Amino acid sequence: MDSMEESNQPMDINLDTDSSSSDDEEEQALLIKAEELEVQISDNKYLYNAHEELVMLYRKLGDLKSMRLAYERFHEYFPLTPEIWLAWINDEKKLANSESEIKNVFTLFDKAVEDYLSVNLWVEYAQYSIGASNLQTTRTLLERGLTAAGLHTAEGGLLWDTLRELEFAHLSLAEEGTEQWKEQVFKIVEVFRRQLSVPLIGMESTYAEWTEWLKQLPGGHNINVEPVEWGYNKALKTLETYRPFEDKLQVATDESELLQIYKDYIKFLSDPSTILCVYERATAQLCLNISMWLDYCLYSLKLGEVADKISKRALRNCPWSEDLWIIRLRIFEHLGKPESEVMACFEQGIENAAGVNQGTELWLAYLEHANRTSEDKEKLYKLFDQAVKQLKYKDENSMKVVKWYARILAKNGDMTRARRLWKDILKTPPNRGAATVWLEYANLERQYGQPNNLRNLFQRALTNCTDWPQCIAEEWLMFEREFGNLADVIRCIEKRNEVIGTQVLQMQEREAADQKGKKRKLQEEEDEIENKKSKSEKARIAPKKTPVVKDPKVTVFVSNLYPSVNEKKLKKVFPNAANIEIVVDRKGKSRCYGYVQFGMEEEVAHALARDRELVDGRPIFISNCRPDRNERKSAFKYSSEAESNKLFVRGLPTDKTQEDVEKIFRPYGASTVRLVLHKSGQPKGLAYVEFKNEEEAKKAMQKTDQTKIGEHVISVAISAPPAKNQSKAATPIRHARSRLQMPMIPRSLQVKSDASNGDAKSAQSKSNDDFRRMLFNK
Repeated sequence: MDSMEESNQPMDINLDTDSSSSDDEEEQALLIKAEELEVQISDNKYLYNAHEELVMLYRKLGDLKSMRLAYERFHEYFPLTPEIWLAWINDEKKLANSESEIKNVFTLFDKAVEDYLSVNLWVEYAQYSIGASNLQTTRTLLERGLTAAGLHTAEGGLLWDTLRELEFAHLSLAEEGTEQWKEQVFKIVEVFRRQLSVPLIGMESTYAEWTEWLKQLPGGHNINVEPVEWGYNKALKTLETYRPFEDKLQVATDESELLQIYKDYIKFLSDPSTILCVYERATAQLCLNISMWLDYCLYSLKLGEVADKISKRALRNCPWSEDLWIIRLRIFEHLGKPESEVMACFEQGIENAAGVNQGTELWLAYLEHANRTSEDKEKLYKLFDQAVKQLKYKDENSMKVVKWYARILAKNGDMTRARRLWKDILKTPPNRGAATVWLEYANLERQYGQPNNLRNLFQRALTNCTDWPQCIAEEWLMFEREFGNLADVIRCIEKRNEVIGTQVLQMQEREAADQKGKKRKLQEEEDEIENKKSKSEKARIAPKKTPVVKDPKVTVFVSNLYPSVNEKKLKKVFPNAANIEIVVDRKGKSRCYGYVQFGMEEEVAHALARDRELVDGRPIFISNCRPDRNERKSAFKYSSEAESNKLFVRGLPTDKTQEDVEKIFRPYGASTVRLVLHKSGQPKGLAYVEFKNEEEAKKAMQKTDQTKIGEHVISVAISAPPAKNQSKAATPIRHARSRLQMPMIPRSLQVKSDASNGDAKSAQSKSNDDFRRMLFNK
């Protein structure tokens, strides 16, 4: 590229751009946009989309130099996809005329095939090499491609076909029968053998080409076909085991689904070369999936220097992953890399990954490496000091470094520095009251320290521990039982009782109060739920009842029931009833009426005779069952005509019972007496008294009318109830103090009836003069 003398002038070649046809305004807009993207990238080099857009802008502008610089900068920070590489390479191929320019295209192809596995890239590389280099160079290049992608079950056949076409083309240049021709024939046979021994999709058609080619060869070619046949049959069987995975990969679109298929595929495989190829396919499709890269890096540990390249590529794709930096550190140690390279890797990892997870795990991995490989204790201690200073006791994760540092110091006999570190750990509030942290410190002191120091530690722990002091006390007591004397044991027990007694008592009181409150609240909630569910639950559990047959011959209708009257209570009123049904609403509440079904028709008459019998102090109305609504409306229980043998009594004291009224009218031949009651069962002071005939009724009326009973004077008359519609028409609708009750004529024109003489004459019609005189007469 350096040999080219280009400038920032637009290129004279066609680079798949329409910049040559764009006007000045469009070009100016593109330049402004390019400047904006340059500023964005200078502020943050890891803006992938900005890099990609900038490259496309320079291609559209035809600015070759800027485009190349943009491509190179893009590739510096990111691996490029095969599509981006081919766009760049195709641009360069169109410009490549000199040897250095052609060499530059080869260099770009070499870089391209390193980023991701792509059969298409290798085929393009080989085809370019055929026209730009010699046969041996192309053969070498294709062998490289076959090593990388020849085992690609789905697409690898394209590379093998390219190699065969190359060898066929060379065969066509040799004279048939010559040594050169024979040598080339055997090369083609070898290519067929190698290709047909690899399980590739579409290998059946390759085998058909093989058999057809053999037929076209002249006789006496002396070719041994058995190795080809054997390899083909074996590969075909292997291909059948790969097909389920390949079929799933063809239809899978979701990343998690692809990841699982590839992991299952790799787990199934046993050939290391095929496993590497599938890993390459997986990382090309899932280039940002850390889990897949981690698996690939771990597998590569057994492959020597290849592991270095794989881990480097993994971090070019996911530089933020702390786990990938850790695995690269371990690969460096595994490969025996110099300490300077290991440290440079660690520092680079801290710079890239620390912002995500503070780099704690990366620090632990590097300290782990230093602890294994360094013989200089002070150098190791400096590294730990640096880690502690950087992590600053931020969280439980960073405490791992400090605790490990303290253990290494204690192991090396420096308990003073170890205790100093633990003192800093216990300064933080969460650790100060945690029994597990104190016990961890106690374990270190017990292993490397002195008994007296451990006793003091247990005493401090018991005083400061807030979450589990009993555990501290038990550990202290066990220690004194093993190493202390009687005085030590007694001192431990006294301190335990002193500290824990109060703490436990307070804790138990709090727990008891909390538990009591929780139980009360829980009981209230349970009661509420039980009340809501009781009715529905009972209805669900209870067996379904047989519905009452609403036949007037065997069933009566009962109403005016108290809401508390249920079917069980009504059964006591009608012990001979075959079935009883109280009608309820949607909420299960009684509608205060129901049906009583009897086994025989005669029992219906007996039930009707008990009409208005008191149940719980309230009269129940018993009538014939009429299921038809129309029939119910047309029926009217009482006659609207005059009943000459029945008396209507009003003014009775409300405390008089039916027996009291019967005593008044029985001497005059009364046959039945019926008190008129409110729905509540309280008498209204009215009654109907029935006689055998009209004469007895008139005689009783004459004897009892205006009779004084107690302080009440009763009024007795022949029963003549008004017709239902007449009574409503005769009685105007009254509203409290309504003006509508007044006639709609002036008061001076109203004619009053003469109450003294009983006349009820209507006023005579008046003339206009009459009205005038009445209005102005003063």
